[in-house]
Amino acid sequence: MDSPTSARPNVTPEFLAGGGEMGQRIREYNWANTPLGPVESWPQSLRTCVRIMLTSRQPIWIGWGRDLIKLYNDPYKDIVRGKHPWALGTPASEVWKDIWKDIGPMLRQVMEEDEGTYVECQLLIMERNGYPEETYYTFSYTPIPGDQGGTAGMICANTDDTERIIGERQLATLTQLAKNLADCGSVAEVISNSIKTFEQNPHDFPFALFRTVSNDRATLAGSTNLGEAASIVQAEIDLRADHEIANTLRHALGTRQLQLFEDVTRKVGALPRGAWAVSPEKLIVLPIAQPSAPDPYGLLIIGLNPYRLLDDKYRGFFMLVADQIASSFANVHSLIQERKRAEALAALDKAKTTFFANISHEFRTPLTLLLAPVEDALGDPNLDPENKARMDVAYRNALRMQKLVNTLLEFSRIEAGRIEGKFRQVNIAALTTDLASTFRSAVERAGMHLNMVCHPVTGPVYVDPDMWERIILNLVSNAFKYSKQGEITVSVGQRGDAVEVSVADMGIGIPAGQLDKIFSRFHRVDNPGGRSEEGSGIGLAMVKELVKLHFGKITVTSTPGEGSVFTVSVPVGKSHLNSEQIEESFNQSDLFNHSTAFVEEALKWLPAEQSREHQPNNRSQVQGDRSKVLLADDNADMRSYLARLLSEQFDVATAVDGEDAFRKVLEFRPDLVLSDIMMPRLDGFGLLKKVRSHAEVKNTPLIFLSARAGEEAKVEGLDAGADDYLVKPFSARELMVRVSNHIRINQVRRETELQFYRLFLEAPAIINVFRGKDFRYELFHPKNKEVFGDVDFTGMAILEALPELKDQPIMQQLNQVYYEGKTIYENERHVTFAGHGGPPKECYFNYIYQPWYDLKGNIQGVLNFAIDVTEQVLTRKKIEDSERLFRLVLTGSPSIFLFLQGREMRITFVNEPLLASWGKTEEIVGKTLLEVLPELAGQRFPRILDDVFTSGKAYHGKEEKAVIYKDGVAHEVYYNYLYQPIQEPNGPVTGVNVMATDITAQVVARREIEDSERKYRELSAHLEAIVEERTVELRRSNEDLQQFAHVASHDLKEPVRKMKTFINRLDDEYGELLPGKGRAYLDKMRTASTRMYDMIDGVLKYSSVNEGGQEIESVDLNDVIASIESDLEMLLQQKQAILEKGKLPIIDGAGVLIYQLFYNLINNALKFSKDTPHIIVSAKVNGSAAAPMAEVTVQDNGIGFNEVYAEKIFDAFSRLHPKDRYEGTGLGLALCKKITERHHGTIRGTSEENKGSAFIVTLPIKQQNSIL
Repeated sequence: MDSPTSARPNVTPEFLAGGGEMGQRIREYNWANTPLGPVESWPQSLRTCVRIMLTSRQPIWIGWGRDLIKLYNDPYKDIVRGKHPWALGTPASEVWKDIWKDIGPMLRQVMEEDEGTYVECQLLIMERNGYPEETYYTFSYTPIPGDQGGTAGMICANTDDTERIIGERQLATLTQLAKNLADCGSVAEVISNSIKTFEQNPHDFPFALFRTVSNDRATLAGSTNLGEAASIVQAEIDLRADHEIANTLRHALGTRQLQLFEDVTRKVGALPRGAWAVSPEKLIVLPIAQPSAPDPYGLLIIGLNPYRLLDDKYRGFFMLVADQIASSFANVHSLIQERKRAEALAALDKAKTTFFANISHEFRTPLTLLLAPVEDALGDPNLDPENKARMDVAYRNALRMQKLVNTLLEFSRIEAGRIEGKFRQVNIAALTTDLASTFRSAVERAGMHLNMVCHPVTGPVYVDPDMWERIILNLVSNAFKYSKQGEITVSVGQRGDAVEVSVADMGIGIPAGQLDKIFSRFHRVDNPGGRSEEGSGIGLAMVKELVKLHFGKITVTSTPGEGSVFTVSVPVGKSHLNSEQIEESFNQSDLFNHSTAFVEEALKWLPAEQSREHQPNNRSQVQGDRSKVLLADDNADMRSYLARLLSEQFDVATAVDGEDAFRKVLEFRPDLVLSDIMMPRLDGFGLLKKVRSHAEVKNTPLIFLSARAGEEAKVEGLDAGADDYLVKPFSARELMVRVSNHIRINQVRRETELQFYRLFLEAPAIINVFRGKDFRYELFHPKNKEVFGDVDFTGMAILEALPELKDQPIMQQLNQVYYEGKTIYENERHVTFAGHGGPPKECYFNYIYQPWYDLKGNIQGVLNFAIDVTEQVLTRKKIEDSERLFRLVLTGSPSIFLFLQGREMRITFVNEPLLASWGKTEEIVGKTLLEVLPELAGQRFPRILDDVFTSGKAYHGKEEKAVIYKDGVAHEVYYNYLYQPIQEPNGPVTGVNVMATDITAQVVARREIEDSERKYRELSAHLEAIVEERTVELRRSNEDLQQFAHVASHDLKEPVRKMKTFINRLDDEYGELLPGKGRAYLDKMRTASTRMYDMIDGVLKYSSVNEGGQEIESVDLNDVIASIESDLEMLLQQKQAILEKGKLPIIDGAGVLIYQLFYNLINNALKFSKDTPHIIVSAKVNGSAAAPMAEVTVQDNGIGFNEVYAEKIFDAFSRLHPKDRYEGTGLGLALCKKITERHHGTIRGTSEENKGSAFIVTLPIKQQNSIL
């Protein structure tokens, strides 16, 4: 029941429950001081609206009363922002004075006319955080009727549209900007269209202008309507000037970051307002640039919305604008550059065509003058064979040049549109067969077949015979050039209104990726394997143009490795031709103007030509001083000429391509290789790479011969590793000098290398040379075999030879040297080798790794100089380990160690026990003994040390006393010690080693113990007398106390028994005459007397337990529990209790006391029980066979107790429960404890409240005495 004075808690009105922060603030607000009054007095209409407001997730505010006192919910806090929580309880006109001109009229309409309002996307310039800001809201004002009628207030629900409105506006600007800039073709157009876009959004761009930058000047290139602000915009700004505007622009250009310029009106005057009522006070400068561009394209300057902060979103919008404009600038610049490139290419193409036409004309005159004398000379019957051979070479190559000049001239005329065909009706099959057959001899000499397949052609065919000759000869020539076996098939036939001529070969074919380029000018297919790499690259391009002049087309199909088919299709008849182009007469002699040059060139490609070449001179077998030269060129005439020229001084071998040359390099082992660059199968660069990669021939000098002139081509050849580069044409003398010089230089180099190699082999250290990034052994020093055994790693990569080094530091060091050019020095570097058939080998090396540079300064590999110091390191480590172990033993030993050097006894080593004994630090090392402990001067130790040093004989001391000073205080210390002289065998004594044990503590302790033992013996005798005297007194007092308790209990029992008797008689004789109240008093008297009797009985029993003389007998606990069950039968039945008994042991003890022990425990279990008590008595035997113990447990399901009181419950008169709930004297468990102790046993209790208790009694099964 509540106390009459207890205060009742405040009760929160239900309509104000919850509501988050604002609910709590409204509840805690002192409304009594406002026009609204205390919350308890609020009208129901206000309560209802407040409840709606607090439970809503939409921003809502309520204005109440004439002043529209403001209440609002948690979502509305984001609207009032900086005015929260001041706005709560404040009139709306004060809260929203910044927008009252906008909302005041609407609120008056609500309050005075009882009409609601609804507004969408209303612009409100709010000042909520100390500055005015642009906001947009959709809201409604709804009148709230008062309980007495009329409008008492209003409720407003809000939706914040600010982010949406601004976002849509900026997105529209970005979209329009992208649209306006999409097709701009100039920088001016980009700027103009950007300005137009900005003018459509005056909210975010009140003011904007562009400036282009050049020569440290920022020039105005466009702006929005400046109005009155035009005077502040300079046409140009000098970026070197020292004023704030120039500094800001310069910083934006330098950092390529947005820059902010503030306080605009004061610094430069008012800017245009745009959509706002005030001018911007801030502007930004945006560099228009792309990361890939070296310099910004310009600067965009924008006046900022005066009602927005330049936050991340606003800044991000401007960055998107700048990126779009920069991308458009980049596109325009790319377009301009592309246009310029196209114009330059067109001009270059025109100039090239003009050049080819002019130069070809200029070539024809000297060619005519060259060919005519050569033909005359060849027709002279008196011409000797050697000169005839020379004239043949000159004639063939003059024809080849004439063919090339004619082709270039013809092609330039076609491109210039200055050629028209003269078409004549021909037998297309016969004409094509005759032209193709000119190659039959060359084809058959190559071991191939030329097949002609002619199908009927019904309609007349008109062609220009000269053009047709070029078409067929080019196609058949190409088929022969790129086929080395099989057959070439030329087919003629009609397909519809066109005649088709196809040339099919079984050659190397054309890769699929090259087919669309095959007819392009100067395009050459990178597909080695033909008979020659020579060619201008315009043959097929010209064929295509010639076919177009026939109003036809040419196609190609090809499969790499299987061959190609070129098909020419021209219309049948003459309806497609102009009448001026048709000539009816045709003279067969007009043909074959070009076939000689084509066929002669083809014959040069044949291997049979090699039979006419100069063979290697065998004079080297006779004259051992002749050097050997290998010549590689796919042009037979060039091979023949150079071989004849070189054979005057050298033995010469020739090769027709790179593959053939490499094979002969390995066979012929030349002193120098002279190689063309463009060759079939393997070109000169490929040959060079293979030669340089082969360990046996990699140092062979190689000179390139090439028609590619210019420094770039020469540098490319030399950079690839060639020793020299000769440009065709060259003089015979120049060739001979260069070849001779390189052979001589190489011989000197070989001799030097041989001398170096001899020195290398004789070096006492390991010297290795590694080449390349995989560190391949270029030189493998013989001393390596002392480490690795009988192996040779020459030519092997280091990880191929020694894979175990992969995860060791050596590989990281090699990479540092090779890639970074570092030189690395290491001493005693530990390296583990796999052992190569044996166990792993641990080695130590001193070594140097340094980069190996070629003549151009490029790192070619790594040089290694190493000395195997494994034996020295292992020996030293053993000595160091021994010294370290010795010092570790000395340092960690509890004994004192001191090394003294010289007769002055200078300290060279001390350990911690000595420092602790002396109270010193390691600073004493290096000082003399008497410098450290001058107090020893008059004591025995210095004299004994001097005797040991002089005599060289050890000295043992035992329990020697010394006096030393610690912190200025004298201390006696005691030592057992050994002084051992230090001397080399047969050498003088150089010092003394001291090993000692500080036994001061033991000596002092022993003396203290001896003194203590004497005092203890004296005290012990005295104490024994006192104890004996007090024991007698205590025993007498205890006996008196027990006797008193027994007599007192006996004397008290008798009057209590009489009291109970008279109470019973009173109840029997007069109970019915007593009123109800009298009978109640009588019952209380009976209860009190019974409790008093039981207490006296308990005290009597408790005191009797302390009495000795109880005889030991054999007690069967099963019989004891049975007797207890019989005595408590009525109580057990009354409580409907269950007593469950296990098998119990037989023990020694006093039967009466054992009965009393378990009676109390079972009676307690019944007393402190709930409904249907369940008692379990169980036992087990523990202990050893010699001293078995019976452990008996009495467990119940009663009320239990808190185990905090597990010890207290055994105290006499201790109670855990009030007497009116559970009767008892508080002596039962104390009696149980006394009984178990008398039997040399123990008792303990465990319990959990309301879940029962268990009492565990442990008693010896056998007692040692016959009487307790």
